Amino acid sequence: MIGIRFETNAEKYYADYMEVVREFEPHLVDKEGGERLFLQLESDGEQVKVIISSALLPSNYYEISQKIDISRSELAKIAQIKRFSKVVLYDALKKISGVDLPYGSLTGIRPTKLYHDLLSQGKDAQKEFEEDLRVSASKTKLIGDIVKNQSSVYLKEEGVADVFVNIPICPTRCVYCSFISAEFSKIKKQVPAYCDLLTKELEDCKKLIAETGYKIRSVYVGGGTPTCISDDDFLRILSLCDFGQSEFTVEAGRPDTITENKLKIMDETGVTRISINPQSFNQSTLDVIGRRHSVDDVYRAYECARKYSFDINTDLIAMLPGEGFDEFAHSVDCAVAMRPENITVHTLALKKGSVLKVGGYDNTSDELAAKMVDYAREAVQKAGYSPYYMYRQKYVSGNLENVGYALQGKYCLYNVDIMEETTTIIANGAGGISKKLDLSRNLLERCANPKGLDVYLARGSEVFDKKRAFFTQGAND
Repeated sequence: MIGIRFETNAEKYYADYMEVVREFEPHLVDKEGGERLFLQLESDGEQVKVIISSALLPSNYYEISQKIDISRSELAKIAQIKRFSKVVLYDALKKISGVDLPYGSLTGIRPTKLYHDLLSQGKDAQKEFEEDLRVSASKTKLIGDIVKNQSSVYLKEEGVADVFVNIPICPTRCVYCSFISAEFSKIKKQVPAYCDLLTKELEDCKKLIAETGYKIRSVYVGGGTPTCISDDDFLRILSLCDFGQSEFTVEAGRPDTITENKLKIMDETGVTRISINPQSFNQSTLDVIGRRHSVDDVYRAYECARKYSFDINTDLIAMLPGEGFDEFAHSVDCAVAMRPENITVHTLALKKGSVLKVGGYDNTSDELAAKMVDYAREAVQKAGYSPYYMYRQKYVSGNLENVGYALQGKYCLYNVDIMEETTTIIANGAGGISKKLDLSRNLLERCANPKGLDVYLARGSEVFDKKRAFFTQGAND
């Protein structure tokens, strides 16, 4: 481990630069007392120069310049400067650490969105990713394959929207979770009031959609674990989710919450897609991560769900505590054998606030993480699944990614829409973030509902009024 102390004269890009620095952990760590590494940014409007100085560099000095495309908008020029200087910083950190990261200088959540953008500009996206952004050939191919596979469902159009409904409640809290989701037993008395307010917000949402004329493409009920609330509350919420959509997903998640009654309710209310998420098919792992269900529960829930016409997604996580390659490969093989329509392979991210992060769990074995996700990709693709969406997170094992795979014709519209940011999102419930697409300005504006249940309940109809103003008057959060 090498300690550095990163500094720059370009304070407005400091957070962006620090994302690059953090990607190199644990090989490099930014800390007090580390060797100073200074990034100096100079620009005259037509050219940008980056100078990086540090005693850790072979010649103590690293300098490179690039012309600025002055024909582009001011925002585009800023993006060019930021992207270029991040690449220069990446190259310097690579020299110091001797580590070559799979995604190179890319730190954003949505690498496929950038790939789409480059293609829309008539550029050679593959070449830019590999040569200019330093992304590995294998990851560039994965991104390119996803973009190609999305072609049948990719839609970027104003007037089209998705509806998100958040039920941030779970039976228990998983040790890797940092979401706002609350444990049912701790907020049991608040659940009826939450469901009451959420149904009112959905009723207002219907009026808003009628007034604005949005065409709804998909509805996604997530959380949390929506299926952990009572049958009555579950039914009245789902009954309000008919917006004329072609896809209707409920993130059932925990198999121990999936009952015959819940399945009947979802079937009767038009749900087309559900998630049954084991995360692992190893019982010892499930016990460690706090899932509070058995492997048998996964199979039971899956068999019950197969009586209906739902498409099913199954989530797995690489690098869970106590699992080596063989244990993870076993989970992948079990998921493939079940043959759900979708298999999503996540790589563990140690988020602030999670039990694992607080407890000091080490998920930084890059070689093992890469071996796991490579095995998963090969196994699911051999079984007929294709990668169709992806996203990356901070503090993820091996600097890797989360990838959704699907059988032919079974791509989830909502997953593509939200990851590529191609549609308006009308969000409901605590923690929901509405997004309004403005193609004329190439902007996606945001309006957030309160995160916590307490604040959401306290503000009541103010939440609806703020969202209504956002969509009808252009107000922003």
